[in-house]
Amino acid sequence: MDTSLLSSLCIELIRTHNRVSLGSMGSFIAEDTPATLTNNGHVLLPPGRRISFRESETWNDGLLEKAYSSKEDLDALLAEVSKKLTREKSVTLDGFGKLRRTREGDIFFVMDKNVSVNPNGFGLVPLSLRPLLVPSKVRCALSAPGEDPGKAVKPGDNSPQECTAATPQVLSGPEQDVAQTDEKVEPESMQKPRKKIPAGVLTCLLVILTLLLCLLLIYVFRDSLKPVLEKILYSAEERQLLR
Repeated sequence: MDTSLLSSLCIELIRTHNRVSLGSMGSFIAEDTPATLTNNGHVLLPPGRRISFRESETWNDGLLEKAYSSKEDLDALLAEVSKKLTREKSVTLDGFGKLRRTREGDIFFVMDKNVSVNPNGFGLVPLSLRPLLVPSKVRCALSAPGEDPGKAVKPGDNSPQECTAATPQVLSGPEQDVAQTDEKVEPESMQKPRKKIPAGVLTCLLVILTLLLCLLLIYVFRDSLKPVLEKILYSAEERQLLR
């Protein structure tokens, strides 16, 4: 039983259609799958198409009959596939995958991993997201005590100013204090603007302070200012009565 032609036709049709019927056996169903992460998030798989087989999809769309050379030859081949699947529980569709039957009688399809049925995924390959084995070198922004901060680090220099991403340099002493100070300093644009006191409030406060100062002076020098206060507060007749 040669299934190579049947397999090639199914692959071509499934690339442009979401369903390909095998007559009364069932149909291949294609579903688009998004990009996914596997292997604990270390591998990114590109978008693809998942192919499954459903026995309940028995209505004939006629795609294979139109693509096949003879409807009689196609029906005879599908009959052989169905008999072999019942007898041996597995049928290989050359270059496409395998149809298998479980003990409960259900049919499922396992597609060949080397087959691509996603026309929009040409050239897309799995992307590895594992960390680099060789640590990349980075330049530290801090300079050693007594050195010019603007001095550039020369390539290949193995001085303490050069550290790696895998083994970061631990600062101690004055360098650590400088680093901690730099981390706490916020840019001018990030600092909160200071609130200004309105001019009217300042005027009221100044008047109140002036009145309090005058009252304090009057209380302190009340004996000396008594005649003046009497002239201001009382008339001449009232001053005669007070005497």
